[in-house]
Parts: sequence; structure tokens; C-alpha cells
Amino acid sequence: MSPAFMPRAPGWRALTLAGLLAVAPLAYAESGCLLDLGHGWPPATQNHGSAVEELFADGDVPALSLVRLPVRGKESGVMLMRPVGGNTAWALRSASASERVDSVSTIPGGISRSLKTDQSPKVREVPMPAALAERLLDTWQRALQATVPAGSEAVFHDGELLLFTVGDQRVTGLEPSCGPARMLVRQSLLLIEASDTKEKNRGKRWRDLAQSLDKLDGQLAGVD
Repeated sequence: MSPAFMPRAPGWRALTLAGLLAVAPLAYAESGCLLDLGHGWPPATQNHGSAVEELFADGDVPALSLVRLPVRGKESGVMLMRPVGGNTAWALRSASASERVDSVSTIPGGISRSLKTDQSPKVREVPMPAALAERLLDTWQRALQATVPAGSEAVFHDGELLLFTVGDQRVTGLEPSCGPARMLVRQSLLLIEASDTKEKNRGKRWRDLAQSLDKLDGQLAGVD
């Protein structure tokens, strides 16, 4: 997929709070902050999640991504791609499936599941300043490392899932409502808005993102 601007709408659905109850909640160092996040793939999730990630990546290798797997409705995500060729800018991409990838249909005697990957997702892609992209990548990596203990594995949930990836690190679970992980979700909204903003107005989106990263750095340093 070309890093040039894509003419289609992002199609990203509004992010909403998921439930806080889980099979094995994880506690962030912040008092009272319970998170349902773990490393790797939860049971019965990898085929669906991988199919969506590959559909949105379209052969590219994201340096960072956040993909949403709703219980019903179309999957969506945002990705950050490293520069290619002689480019210095990174590529910021938001995408949503044209039709739900994880398809369930009724057949005689039961149901049939299939992965609809033969489709063209709705995509918007814009260049992102290298310094800001590199800072985003570093901060997300530190936030996930600080939030989710290294030995904690992702567990099964029957609710809507978020798939965080930064490099080789994958964290999966329910949408967080507190701590640094919640800031990552808020920043993903800024990224989506930036991907659908005209070039002349995009500077404000980058400033908003930089300010959010300042706040997240404060949280990671233990500063309110």
C-alpha cells in the first residue's frame, strides 16, 4: 500500500469503555487501577486478530499498532509505519474493515465461521514527522512495559478486545479505564483524527499528541 494520501474515509468507530471485570485482573502500580491486559494472544483469538492485522497492514510491517476486535460490527485499527525508500516521514494509517472479517453464518445443524480477508478495507494514510513518531514508539513501549508485568499472559475474554503491538511486544485485553494504558487509547484517537485531517490543519493534531505524550511521560515518572 502506497504511503501517499488515501482518498477514503477512516471508518474508525468511536472508542468506548469496556467492562472492568475479568478472569484475572492485573493491578497497575497506581492504587485502585485494575487492568485486564496480558502479553501474547488470548485463547481463540489469534486467527481472527492476525487476519485483521494482516488485512490492515497490507504487506507492510507496522512499528506500532492498536487494533480493535468488537464482539459485533467491523474491526478497526491504527498503525504506524517506518519510513521506506528515501522518505524521512513515517506513515500513519487508520483503517476499518469494509465488512466484518470474523464472519458467522447459520448452516443446517449449526454455524459456520470464516475469515473474510478478500476485501478492501477503508483506509486513510498520512505522513507523520519522524521525531514525533519515534517519540510515540518509545513512549508506548515504556508504557506497556510499566503497565503489564512481564510474566502475565493474556487470558480469554468474550468482550471487545484491544490488540496493542509495539515492535515484537504484544499486549491484548479489554479496554483500560485508568493508568498509562488508558492514555494510549486516548492517543490512538488523536492519531485517527490526524489521519483524517487536512494537511494545513494537521500541525494542531501533532501538537495535541505531543502534549499528551508529555502527560504520559509524567505518569510514567510517577507524577500526577
